[in-house]
Amino acid sequence: MRIQPTFNPVLYGYLAAFISSFSYGIAAVVTKKVVTDIAAPMITTAYALLFGTMIMAAIFNRTAYQEVKNAPKNSLIYMSLAGIAGLWGAIFYHLALLDSQVILVTPVSSTYPLIAIIMTSIFLRRLEKVHIRTVIGAIIVVVGVALISLGQTR
Repeated sequence: MRIQPTFNPVLYGYLAAFISSFSYGIAAVVTKKVVTDIAAPMITTAYALLFGTMIMAAIFNRTAYQEVKNAPKNSLIYMSLAGIAGLWGAIFYHLALLDSQVILVTPVSSTYPLIAIIMTSIFLRRLEKVHIRTVIGAIIVVVGVALISLGQTR
C-alpha cells in the first residue's frame, strides 16, 4: 500500500527517512538492553518481527490481502526473498548487539546502503541509475564507519 502525500513527495520521503532513522536509533538502544538483560537474540528477533507484523496487519489488513491476492505470482517470490533477507538482517543485528556496543554495531549495520547500491547497479539498471555522487557518498560512509570502528578499539 502506498500512502499518497498531500505535499511535496520529496519532502515526504525525507521526513519518512528521518522518522525511520529516529525509530531505528531508539530500537537499537532498546534491543541492546533486551538482548543483554532480558531475552536471547533469537527470541527478541522473533517477538519484534511478530509484534511488527501484528501492527502492520492491524493498520493495513483490508488492503494488504487484496494486494497480495492480485499480485503477480513472481512478485510473491520477490516479497518472500525480501522477507528472508530482512529476517537474516534482524537476526544478525540482534546477535551483534549482544556481543558488541550499540555505538559500534549501529554504524556498521547502517552500511547496508552500500550493498543496496551494488545490487541496484547489477539488478535494477533499468529502474534506477547509480550516479558518481552516490558512489562518492558511499565511499565517505565507509570511511566514516572505519573511523568509528577504529575509535572504539582504543
